[in-house]
Amino acid sequence: MRLYKIFWLLLLIPLAWACEKITHGYLSDDVFYQVNPFYVQQGITTTSSSLVSNGSTEPLNVKLLSVTDVSTGASADSMFLKTQLIKIFTGTPTQDDSTLAMLNAKLEDSMVAPFSVNPIGGRLQFTGADLYVDTGTYSMDIQISNVRGSRVVKDACQLVVTPIATKDTLTYQSWTTGPTATGPFTPVAGQIPVTVTYVPGGADKIIFVWKDKNGNNFNPSAGEVNARVARPTFHNWDPYYPETRTDTSIEYQYPDGVPYLPAFSTVSTGGLSFGGGICYYQLAAAHTDIGLYVNTVSSIQYYLTKGTYVVTYLVNIVARVP
Repeated sequence: MRLYKIFWLLLLIPLAWACEKITHGYLSDDVFYQVNPFYVQQGITTTSSSLVSNGSTEPLNVKLLSVTDVSTGASADSMFLKTQLIKIFTGTPTQDDSTLAMLNAKLEDSMVAPFSVNPIGGRLQFTGADLYVDTGTYSMDIQISNVRGSRVVKDACQLVVTPIATKDTLTYQSWTTGPTATGPFTPVAGQIPVTVTYVPGGADKIIFVWKDKNGNNFNPSAGEVNARVARPTFHNWDPYYPETRTDTSIEYQYPDGVPYLPAFSTVSTGGLSFGGGICYYQLAAAHTDIGLYVNTVSSIQYYLTKGTYVVTYLVNIVARVP
């Protein structure tokens, strides 16, 4: 009888073990972002690496809970998560797309939020709509989960939004002089001084200004600055609006929201092809104290197409003659 009881006891022990709850997986208490704080420039698309799971069972599910402005403690959810309208190219524009209708046919409106967190792995994802996020430092809370369970990670990563560092790139600048409007031309030693100033709150246009060695402005509306024969000006690269001449500048409105300018890579004029947004202008000889035509040349790419750019040529080898 005793052996009989022992027999059944031995049978029941494995059954008891089998009824115990089995714990699956592992969720680390030290899940983190390798790059923290994470920096992003306004208007720039960028992503981070996934969370460092520190041995946690994959997949690691991640949910964004909130974004907070560190300086004020106020919620920044609406600014980071509200969808915004941005434009993307769906085709390759060319010089032949010379009207707004033609250009818009190769643009597409895209409604995207500035920021999201990838639900698998937690990668931070910024789109071009982060142009609408104010600069500053922000903190985010997330929830992580896997087969083991879930937990909230407070201040999982600091997000530092900075102004765009490269709003434009000046890739070429030169100047020449000559006795007639068509040459022959002699190169001037060194590069012509050119400055590009960005005014974020201004109208969507690019303004070209020419100053003499005394800081006086040449007057394009009086014929003191003209297009060089058989060479492109910025109007060739931005043909969508009329060129405007004032007594201090030549101005070009540009299309709202276009991803970058120039929108195309080459133009043809005077039987020649030109690239890189190169622009040629000429100061009339009658308005320089050296009695020579002065040609100013530059290539500039514009990456932040919202606001005003002022391109200033300092023609410091001449004095203006009104």
